[in-house]
Amino acid sequence: MTLRGKKPEPKERRLKMFVYGPTNAGKTTRAIQFPHSYIIDTERGSNEYSESINKAGSVILQTSSIDEIRQELLTLTTEKHEFRTLILDPITPVYEDVQEKWTRRFIEYAKSNKERDLQDFGPRFWGKVKSDFKGARRLWTGLDMNVIVTAHQKDMYGTGMTKMGVTFDSMKGDDYIFDLVFRVERRGTDTIAIKVKERSEPLTGPKFPDEFIWTYENFKTYYGADIIERPAKPIAMASPEQIAAIAKLLEVVKFDDAMREKWFNKADVEDWSEMTGAQINGCIEYLNKQLKTLGNGGTQ
Repeated sequence: MTLRGKKPEPKERRLKMFVYGPTNAGKTTRAIQFPHSYIIDTERGSNEYSESINKAGSVILQTSSIDEIRQELLTLTTEKHEFRTLILDPITPVYEDVQEKWTRRFIEYAKSNKERDLQDFGPRFWGKVKSDFKGARRLWTGLDMNVIVTAHQKDMYGTGMTKMGVTFDSMKGDDYIFDLVFRVERRGTDTIAIKVKERSEPLTGPKFPDEFIWTYENFKTYYGADIIERPAKPIAMASPEQIAAIAKLLEVVKFDDAMREKWFNKADVEDWSEMTGAQINGCIEYLNKQLKTLGNGGTQ
C-alpha cells in the first residue's frame, strides 16, 4: 500500500478571533474599527455608532436568530461582496436563541400535556442545541473573511463557590475553534487586549504580544495588513448534483460508517451538504476509483 503523506504547504490564515470582557470594556467600539465589516448585532449595541459604521463602509444586521445568521453566513461564503470582516457581537444571545428554539420544538411535538409538563431536556435536547449551534460555527470558521466574535464575561467558580477567575458566557468549547482568544478590559481611555490563547508556528513564534492597546492599526501591524485587508473570495459549496452523485455511488460502493465519519470529521461537517464543492468532489473521485477497481465503471 502506498503511503499518502505529503509535505505541508504554508497556508495564509485569515484573522479568526474570540473576544470577551465585561460590560463597557469597549468590545463593540473597538471591533467596529475594522473597515468594510458585516456586523451581526445581536443586542442592538451598535445603535449609537451609526456614524462610525457608515464611515468605515460597514453594514449592520440586527438579529439573534440562529437560522437568520446561518443564512447570512452562507451568503457571505458563496457570493461576491465587498466585506472583509465578519463581526458577531455578542454570541451569547445566539446561544440562548438556539436553546429557546429547541425548547419550543420539544414542547410543540410533545404528544400530551403530561408529556409537556415532564419534558426531558436531557442529552437528546442538548444534542440538538449543540448540533444547531455548531452548524453556524462551521460556516464562520470557513469564511474567507476576518472573523471577530465577542461574548459576555462571567465569573468562574470552583469548590464551595470560590471565585476562580472569569471566562466567557457562551457554549463550552467556543474558544477552542479560534486561533486567537483575547480578554479585554478598559484602562483609562484605552481598551487593552490580553492574550488568552494564540496558535502559532513554533519556529516563528507568536504574532501578538501578551497585552496591547486594541486599535485596528495594531492588528494590521501584528497580523499583517495584506491578510486583514485582502478581499474575500467566494467559496462554492456542495451542489445538489454533487450530493446526488455521491448518494448514487454509495448505493454501489461498499462504504462503512467509520469511513463516512472520518470524512465528515476531516471536513468538520455533519452532512454532505455542509461540505465545500472541492471537499465533496474529492470524496466523489475516491468512490469513482473504488468503482473502477471493482470493474463497474464510474459516476460523474
